[in-house]
Amino acid sequence: MVRSSTLFPVLAAVLSLLHHRIHAQVDGTFDPTFVQGTGFAGDVYTIARQADGKLLIAGDELSLYNGTQVPAVVRLGADGALDTSFDAGDGPDGRVHRIAVQADGRILVGGTFFNFDGVPSRRLVRLMPNGSVDGTFAIGTAANDWVDDLVIQPDGRILVAGHFDQFNGVNVGGIVRLMADGSIDPSFNTGTGAEAEVNAIALRTDGRMVLGGYFSSFNGLTRNKVVQLNANGSVDTDFDPGAGGGSGVSIRAVAIAADGRVLCGGDLFTWAGATANGLVRLNTDGSRDMGFDASATTQYGVLDAIIQSDGHILFCGAQGVERVTSTGADDPTFDTGSGFFGGLQVVVDLEALPDGRVLAGGQFDDYDGHAVGSIVRLTSADVGVPEHDSSTLRVWPDPSDGVVRLSATGAGTTHSVQILDMSGQVVEPMRLIRDGDELRLPSTPGAYIVEVHTAEGDVTRLRVIRE
Repeated sequence: MVRSSTLFPVLAAVLSLLHHRIHAQVDGTFDPTFVQGTGFAGDVYTIARQADGKLLIAGDELSLYNGTQVPAVVRLGADGALDTSFDAGDGPDGRVHRIAVQADGRILVGGTFFNFDGVPSRRLVRLMPNGSVDGTFAIGTAANDWVDDLVIQPDGRILVAGHFDQFNGVNVGGIVRLMADGSIDPSFNTGTGAEAEVNAIALRTDGRMVLGGYFSSFNGLTRNKVVQLNANGSVDTDFDPGAGGGSGVSIRAVAIAADGRVLCGGDLFTWAGATANGLVRLNTDGSRDMGFDASATTQYGVLDAIIQSDGHILFCGAQGVERVTSTGADDPTFDTGSGFFGGLQVVVDLEALPDGRVLAGGQFDDYDGHAVGSIVRLTSADVGVPEHDSSTLRVWPDPSDGVVRLSATGAGTTHSVQILDMSGQVVEPMRLIRDGDELRLPSTPGAYIVEVHTAEGDVTRLRVIRE
C-alpha cells in the first residue's frame, strides 16, 4: 500500500458537531463512535494500527487535531481520542508518506522530510514508542530523495521504497532492504534496480515481493510498472507483466490475494492495451487476469486498495472510497451516501480494522454530511446487522438509560447473550436470558452491541445506544 509523492495542500479546520445516533445500515455508513470531533487541520496520508489498537496518523502540515495543536505525526486511541502520552516534539519538517510499526513497538516513518524534531533524518526516521527519535537507528545519509513505502519483514528486516536512487551513498534504484539497526542488508541485491520511483511493496509469505511504481525496467529487464523480486532482490523471471501499464501509468497500490494473484491500483486507463479504469488483477505469472473487470468503477486514480477476507476489494482515491466484488463488479452493499466533500475530496489511505470497520484518511472536510476533518471511520457488516423486523428480534428501548430488554419470537425462549463495545471487545460476559428479561448496559455512555446466540447456533448483533 502506498502514498503518492505528489500529494495535496493544507486543509482548513472544520468546526461542527457530530450526529451521534447510530442506525444499522449497509457497509460504509459513518461511524459516530470514532470521536475525532473536528478532526485534523492538514492532510492525512498514512494510518497504521498498533498491536494494542492505538492508531498512528501522519501526513502533511497537520497542525490541529480536534482543536489541539499537534505535529505531523500523532497517535490516537482506538476510539479516536488524542493520545497525549505520545510526543513527537516538532515532528518532521516535510511530508510523511508512510508509517510502519515494528514488533517491539518502535515506529518507522518515511517521507520527504530532512529533520525530525530537530534531528537530521533524511526521509526516514525511527521513533521510540513514546514518539521520541531513536538514535540507535544508524541509517547514515539515508535516502537522497523521498520515501513512499515501508514494509517490515517477519524477520525484522525493513524494505524501503521510493523515488531515491541512493541510500547512505550506495546506488539502490528505488528499493533497499535494511537490517534492524538501519544498516543496508548486503544479502539483498537488486542490481541497478528501478529506473524510476517505486511506490508500493507487497510481501509474499515465501519472502518474494511485488513492487509497483512508475518504472518501465528493473535491473535492465523490461517490467512496465510492476515487478516481482525473489527474497534476495533478484528479478523473478517467472513473473512477467508483458506490456503492462505502458507510458504515463503509475502503480500506487499493490495487494496480494490469498490465492497469490496480484491486485494493482493506480493511474490506470488501460493495461496491455485494454481498459483497466484504476484496478487490474494479475495472475501468479504476471499475465492479466481476464476474470477481473473493474471498468464499471468511477475512478482511475487509485491510491490504496485492500483485499477483504471474502475477496471483495476496498479502494480509494480521487473519487472517495468504493468497493467491488472479487470479479471487479460494483458492490451495491457498500454505500458511502453523499460521500466526501471539502478540500480536494481525496482519500489517500485506508486501514482495515480487526472488527471489519475501516478508517479512511486524506484531504476532505465532510463525509456523508458529517464534518470529519480528513479522517473518518466507516462501519461494516461485521459490527451490527441490517434492521430487523420488530416481530423477530430487537432490544429496547433504544436509546436507553442503561437497562434494555430483549424481545424475540416465542414467549419464554432462552438465548445466550453478551454485550460488546464497538471495537468488538466483550464488556459484559455471556449469560442466559429469557425473552423480555432485562439487560444492563455498561455505565459509560456510548454505542454497544448486544450479541444474541440462539440454540440453533445463529448469531445476531444489534446496536444500542447508552445515554
